[in-house]
Amino acid sequence: METKYNCELIQDLLPLYQDNICNDFSRTVVEAHVQECPDCRQIMEKLNNDQLETKLSREKNSVLLAHSKKERKITFLIGVVTAGILMIPVIVCLICNLAVGHGLDWFFIVLAALLVTASISVVPLTVPDHTALWTLGCFTASLLLLLFTICLYTGGNWFFLASVPTLFGLSVFFMPYIIRKLPLPGPFAANKALLVMIWDTLWLYGVIEVCGFHTAFSDYRRIALQITSFCLLLPWTFFFIIRYTKLHVRVKAGLCTLIGGVFGVCANPVIMLILQDTERFFSYISFDLMLRNGTVVNAITALFIAIVTIPTGIYLIISGCIRKHTEKKIK
Repeated sequence: METKYNCELIQDLLPLYQDNICNDFSRTVVEAHVQECPDCRQIMEKLNNDQLETKLSREKNSVLLAHSKKERKITFLIGVVTAGILMIPVIVCLICNLAVGHGLDWFFIVLAALLVTASISVVPLTVPDHTALWTLGCFTASLLLLLFTICLYTGGNWFFLASVPTLFGLSVFFMPYIIRKLPLPGPFAANKALLVMIWDTLWLYGVIEVCGFHTAFSDYRRIALQITSFCLLLPWTFFFIIRYTKLHVRVKAGLCTLIGGVFGVCANPVIMLILQDTERFFSYISFDLMLRNGTVVNAITALFIAIVTIPTGIYLIISGCIRKHTEKKIK
């Protein structure tokens, strides 16, 4: 039997029927039509399934959101309780200092130490967003405050000598994670690895500079800066080869292996030249001086590095070029 209404009209009414917002007449027409039309009945069944999935998804999200809020409240409460517990030794120290008439010097040291503890226990529990960044920032600030407090109340002048290497060490481990999370504009976002390398390099030179203020060796800065700059050539070369060259991965590995081998062979003689130790430098060249100065082990080590790394590097470069050429032919 033919339907009274065409399928296009019924299909336009189906969403209204599913949402229960059509009038009784339209509902009767739709129900009568889908009993006779398999195509429209299939569309209705699909709409029913979609609505069921949507409803289940909303209910699931609602349950997860409610559970997340509940967990956050519990976590925040635990953080507040932890902070309260950490306040107990602070109050005890303050009362003891005031009772015996002592100064508050070691009290502030205890307070700063407890702030370090709070930064890695209370902060992660009470900060809901960007927890890792907040924890790391608070830990670094509280650690520097502790070093400053100890230095101040012990009458020392070593605060920068301790804090700059500490910041350098933290930077090496955590700066890659921090900069990944930071929203940076344009070219900075595309060169985050380069920014990390520059940042760590500057902090390394900062460590050398601050150490220079605490040494009586007059030639320290020249020697330290030259040796450090020479040693930094290796990681920077590796970085540019790996990050910015479009070579085959085997060619990159081969270049890094070859350069690393040459660097390992040349490191000791270059450092000897920087130290202006010409006798030990020439002992790498003259076999008699080598035996006399006891540098045979160093020379054998350099020879072993060259034997292992240089052929390996050349092999990787050649095999990488061949593989890249083969891949181009296949394409």
